[in-house]
Order: sequence, then C-alpha cells, then structure tokens
Amino acid sequence: MDGIVSKINGVSLWHITQGQGIPMVLLHGGPGAYDYLEPIADMLDNRYKVIRYEQRGSWRSEKKGPYDVETFIDDLEHLRLHLGIDKWVVCGHSWGASVGLAYTVRYNCQVKALIYISGTGINPAWHIDYRINRLENMSFDEREEYTQLRSIVNQMSGIEREHTRNRIRELSLRADLFNKNNFSMLPRVDGQFVNNEVNQKVDCNEYLESDEFRNEVISSITAPVLLVHGEVDPRPYKYVKELASNLKNSEFRLISQSGHYPWLDNPTTLGKLIHDFVARKVTGI
Repeated sequence: MDGIVSKINGVSLWHITQGQGIPMVLLHGGPGAYDYLEPIADMLDNRYKVIRYEQRGSWRSEKKGPYDVETFIDDLEHLRLHLGIDKWVVCGHSWGASVGLAYTVRYNCQVKALIYISGTGINPAWHIDYRINRLENMSFDEREEYTQLRSIVNQMSGIEREHTRNRIRELSLRADLFNKNNFSMLPRVDGQFVNNEVNQKVDCNEYLESDEFRNEVISSITAPVLLVHGEVDPRPYKYVKELASNLKNSEFRLISQSGHYPWLDNPTTLGKLIHDFVARKVTGI
C-alpha cells in the first residue's frame, strides 16, 4: 500500500487507509517523526477502518510550517473533513498521544474514543523523572557518551551538530526499549529518526503543560479514554495514571515487560486492550 498525498489545510499530507469498520486514525510520535504505526494498523484493520498519515514536515508530507500544536490539531480536523468521516476513534503514540489529547479537547464531539499510548501526562514534573529514568536505562558506556555529547552539542554547528543530535537521539531511543534487540525495528528514514527542524520548533511543553490546557482537559473531555503505558518506559507512568484519574471516563492499563513501543515488546496484549476497550465503549459489545 503506497498511500496518497492530498492538499489538506494548505499543506500536502501523505495518508493511507486500510480495513473496514469504525474509523480510527493513528497519530505517530515526534514531533517531526513519520508514520511508523503500520504494525498497530495491521493488528486492528480486521475490525476498523484505520487511517494513518504523516504530519506536516514529516517525510512524505510537505515540509511547510507553521510547526505548532494548534496547527497540528487543525491538520487532523481537516483530514477528518477531507475523508468525509463523521466521528472517529483517535489513537496516538508518544507525541501523537499528546496531539490526540489536545484534539479531543477541541473536537470532543467528533471523537468516539481516545487511545493514549505511551504519553507523558500533563504534569510538567514528568520531565525530571524521565531524565533520571532515561540515564538509568542506559549502559555505563552509553550513559557516559550521552552525557558528554549533551554537554558539547550546543557548541557545534552545521553537519557536525546534526550528526551529534542524531547520535544523542539514538542513545535516548535505546533507553526506551525493554528488549534492546528491537533497536533495529525503531522508526527511521534514511537513518534519520525525526526532522530536527520540526522537532525543535514545536514548543509543545508550553502548550500542553499550561494551566489553561490542564483545566480544559479535565473539564471538557467526555469521550472515553484508554491510557496504555509500558511498565519500563522511562517516561514515568505515574503521571499518565494521574491524568487518567482526572478524566471523567477513562481507563489506565500498564503493560508489563514493555517499554515505549509496546507493539514491539507485547503486541498481543496491546491489541487485546484496544479491541476490548473499543468493543465496550464504542460498539457496546
């Protein structure tokens, strides 16, 4: 399946649809990564009409700003309208989970359910715990290299700085894994994990961790929400559990022996959690 590119909200976005049934859109991480969620789509397309797309600035989509949370939300809504979908299930991973949460705040009436995989929650305290956990998940040599590169990267420029940033990101991604042998299966295009320009320009923390946004999340989301997290993801699950406790209609599920990419470590459990949740909360089975 090759997908198509359509003009959506003033930018060319790559998207693809597979399967039949309840519409479900998948939101990849980043910011500035690309669609790596085909494994999740493949476990769901026997029951759902699964839509995947690449956010603006990502690989097969147009590299055109602005790159900010509000624009990513608008892009997603315009994609829904372009596809002629009334309501859909929104399923995001990592940064995509945050986009899905923000989209649901604004377009709650268009969301049948939200599935929030490997997110961070909305409490800014998660950053400190994450940095500690990330280092603890590295080997001694990785930790030494990571710390050293972080201390000098801002003194670099050009290609040297770009290569160093990519190496820092690679070390960080290794810490995300429960099974380190899955590193070769992590998403990248031509050796790149993300579009660094997009990743640096999206000031998601200012938007997603503001008091205003937290209040909107708590007060406005009525759609059912499933929050799924890997037990050894360095992003601490206690903040995702805290988010779940503040939502009106939510369920938090922890997947054991799983890191930031639960479809790599425990795909059967992830698939079952999603199927069971949608069956109960959306189709009423």
